[in-house]
Amino acid sequence: MQLRDYEIVWILGGGAGEKEGETSAEKIRALVGSLGGEVGEVNPWGKRNLAYPVENNTEGYYIEAQLKLDPASSPQLEQACNADREIIRHLIVRK
Repeated sequence: MQLRDYEIVWILGGGAGEKEGETSAEKIRALVGSLGGEVGEVNPWGKRNLAYPVENNTEGYYIEAQLKLDPASSPQLEQACNADREIIRHLIVRK
């Protein structure tokens, strides 16, 4: 299995804070681990204003993480992020 480097940035709703961010990061860490990958550095960026309202939120709690993952498993990570109701936006890019 060839692991590739990815970066993921996700935004939690405006009501989220540091505690919710840590919980969400642990969920991502567990999910990536179950897919055979590994999460490196996780950087919470904190609350920021959104450029436009997303699901009635004018601000969001941003989190960024570096990870290694098998390319065949990346669609499963994408689906899990889409299914998570706390995540209002996310972006996964290959480095």
